[in-house]
Amino acid sequence: MAEIEFNNIEELQEQQELLPKTSEVSDSPEGLESVSDKEKLMRSLVSDDDGTDELTVDNLLQIIDAAPRWFLSQWRMLLLCLAGIFLYVTNGYQAQVEIMKETELEAELKDWRYRCITRVSELTQLCRQSQLEQKLREQGDSTLMPSKVAPYVISIKK
Repeated sequence: MAEIEFNNIEELQEQQELLPKTSEVSDSPEGLESVSDKEKLMRSLVSDDDGTDELTVDNLLQIIDAAPRWFLSQWRMLLLCLAGIFLYVTNGYQAQVEIMKETELEAELKDWRYRCITRVSELTQLCRQSQLEQKLREQGDSTLMPSKVAPYVISIKK
């Protein structure tokens, strides 16, 4: 079968419309001749049969010639795969940034907790009765004195 080169995709599509579909090809010898070697090779590589032909240099060159046509027919799937890869990588970077921000905020929260505990302990120390009495004595304030009488215990009968 003679091969024809096409300058653009439109000519290729027009020529493919004129050719009979491969599913419409009968099992007669004339129908088998219309299937090119490239198509046979591509089918044998894609099929699950174990009886594939050996991969020779000629077969490899035929695959390379048929590859652009395959890429043109599968461009939507390739675009979908590229979009998926792009989203996967972008999502990974975004997650990494969020994890770093979360770690930073946790460290800041821990720092503020320690500061709060320190302030509470300092306030408790300053508010003890003994500390207040000592400060008042140092200032010379004599109006506040500790009680010399014990506190009364009020008992409630039930």
